[in-house]
Amino acid sequence: MRHPRLLRLITLGRGNETIETLAETLGVSEKTIRRDLAGLRQLGITIEEHLGHNGRKTYSLSRDSIEQVRFTYDEAFSLMLCRPGTGEFDGTLIGDASKSAFEKIRLALGANQDDYFQRISPWLHRSPGYGDYAEQRDVIDAITLGVEDCKATFIAYRSARSTEPVTYDIHPYGLAEHNGALYVVGHSCHHDEIRTWKIDRMETAEVTEFPFIRPANFNLSEHFKGAFAVIVGSEPVTVRIRFRGSAARYAVERKINTSQTATPGPGGSVDITVTLTSTIEIKSYILSFGSSAEVIEPESLRTEVAEEFQQAIANYTRESLSPLDNTVSKRE
Repeated sequence: MRHPRLLRLITLGRGNETIETLAETLGVSEKTIRRDLAGLRQLGITIEEHLGHNGRKTYSLSRDSIEQVRFTYDEAFSLMLCRPGTGEFDGTLIGDASKSAFEKIRLALGANQDDYFQRISPWLHRSPGYGDYAEQRDVIDAITLGVEDCKATFIAYRSARSTEPVTYDIHPYGLAEHNGALYVVGHSCHHDEIRTWKIDRMETAEVTEFPFIRPANFNLSEHFKGAFAVIVGSEPVTVRIRFRGSAARYAVERKINTSQTATPGPGGSVDITVTLTSTIEIKSYILSFGSSAEVIEPESLRTEVAEEFQQAIANYTRESLSPLDNTVSKRE
């Protein structure tokens, strides 16, 4: 994650940083720093150049580029009250910068409002379900650097079914977040296809000097358009689920995919239809509703869900219990 680090170094340097010192601190070439500075300027970030008495150029971040962003009191207050969770970035550069920014807003609002936030916080709840990536700071930095610079990256990855990590050569296209977990989307050179890797399962990541060309037509939002969550398939599949009872209202209220449509079903039920490229993840969603949800199509998914329920029934109705199960039953 070199660009945020570069901006931070320039800001803290207060006009004393040179191309040479920036390159040395970040461990890259002077050519790379010049390219990064040009890229940041193209984004509209005002980086000023100063010529010292010894002829050396130094750099600083224009105060105008920050100070022109001014919050009204109610805007700052709302940001503090409704700030998004960034727990998945705790311990990383993004997480540290986010905490620092909100701390500055908190101090600017004053002690009275700080007391109010303390009183109101027990009334607000945000799901604590996020990954702890403090120990994977180097992995995230390497992945984001690979994304920024379009450089091939070696990852040591332990999948859910493997006992030992496997090293992959990947071309990271971008990062995705789902339910507080971080994922990397990119091209797997080993499999010759676009895949998704969960950062939690990466033991190491190392950026190489080998460049790759990201497809001009690749877009993360479009890539996940046919996914229920993060698993993407190749062929679109129409999934129709019939929800009954209170589950029908919940299913209508929560849109699970942009393609979702709802139509009335028999007996007050509701049919939810979505077009997905993979049915792996939606199966767990359907099972969570128990008998209140029924797969109408495709037949293959209907069969898979029925088999899951049959196995569950078998687990609860088996004739013999283990000694441990008997002990637990007697205690209860």
